[in-house]
Amino acid sequence: MVTIIDRTLTSFDTAGMSARDLNHFCDLLFSCGVTKIELTPDLLARLGFPSSAASLRKWLGGRSFFLTRIFPISLDSSGMTKPQPLWKLEPNDLVEKNIPVSKLKSALSPHQKIRITGLEDLMNRDYPTVFKALLGSGAQTLDLCPSNHHHCAAAIALEWLLAGGTSISCAFANHHNFAPLEEVLMGLKLHQPDAFSGDLSVLSELCGLYEKCSGQPVAKMKAIIGADIFKVESGIHVDGVLKNPHTYEPFNPQTVGNQREIVLGKHSGRKSLLYKLNDPGLSESTAHSILKQIKSRCTQLGRNLSDLELQTLASEVQNDKKIYC
Repeated sequence: MVTIIDRTLTSFDTAGMSARDLNHFCDLLFSCGVTKIELTPDLLARLGFPSSAASLRKWLGGRSFFLTRIFPISLDSSGMTKPQPLWKLEPNDLVEKNIPVSKLKSALSPHQKIRITGLEDLMNRDYPTVFKALLGSGAQTLDLCPSNHHHCAAAIALEWLLAGGTSISCAFANHHNFAPLEEVLMGLKLHQPDAFSGDLSVLSELCGLYEKCSGQPVAKMKAIIGADIFKVESGIHVDGVLKNPHTYEPFNPQTVGNQREIVLGKHSGRKSLLYKLNDPGLSESTAHSILKQIKSRCTQLGRNLSDLELQTLASEVQNDKKIYC
């Protein structure tokens, strides 16, 4: 079984987060497929844990915790067993090591619980051999937390899991240069759809909460969670995606709580226009005139046209043609 550890909350300032937002953030992480959430001791009281958690915090000192979600069996009103999710705290006893690839094998000892950080250049090396050596090291627990300085941490994480690794640490939206959680989860879903049980449709809500709590906007074209990644403007793209969405979409937009949107801009073609106006009887000359105006207007504005702006412009062009015909 694969363990997905999220480290987002340990790496940004949560002082401005309300207890409600903090709890909801954790709920959404668990819903999308996270196994454990790494927390700092300071976050415990704000999450509303009982007094027994205080002794654990005191014993651990400044070290971090793992928050896990368990499903104990309970009886519902009909007497049937029904799992009720609960949160549980456990100590994070992983020893972090940032070890050069050349020294990995000699630096690991059997029966240790280790988190290996760094490894940002692993994709440029013979990584299958490196993974084989790691898996054969005899370590009791081996968690990989690759750095994303070379923008390939998600690929390293997925290759590690596919090679037989059982634990990976990530952070949402590439926070703190860890492997982007959303990309790792989507990779697992696409590669092992029957084994993956997370609900990625909550990613859109999680993204909004992340932006609110961190004060950091997520790039609109960010893979998996970007707000604009399913906006289609180019004429040939619109034609292709309307005929077969898989032409340009590796997964359904609703999978991540998003939706496809055809937008009109300076790269749009007749197919886009007919789709947006829902007027298959539009003449070739009228469509050409409207598209010419669209491209001119979008160039001036530096953006796409809204649906209302499109309808207004199309009406103006059609009325002009009636007057001069």
